[in-house]
Amino acid sequence: MAVLMVVGNVPSIPSSIFDPAYPIPALIAINYGEMMSIPSYGSALMLAALLLLLIVLLFSLLAAALLVGIKRRYVVG
Repeated sequence: MAVLMVVGNVPSIPSSIFDPAYPIPALIAINYGEMMSIPSYGSALMLAALLLLLIVLLFSLLAAALLVGIKRRYVVG
């Protein structure tokens, strides 16, 4: 919920990095209660959660690879 409050919760495509946005965790948190009323809504939210998981995994792997590269370059021995 902190992400939702900080970012602005505006469902539009931002034109600047400083414009309010609608992040994926906020989408999941706000719409989770309505998941039972619409049949395909749950599938869409689970797809959004999977997309978020894949994005976080990608950035984690990139950060780990970057750290290995930095260690190889600057650590002697």
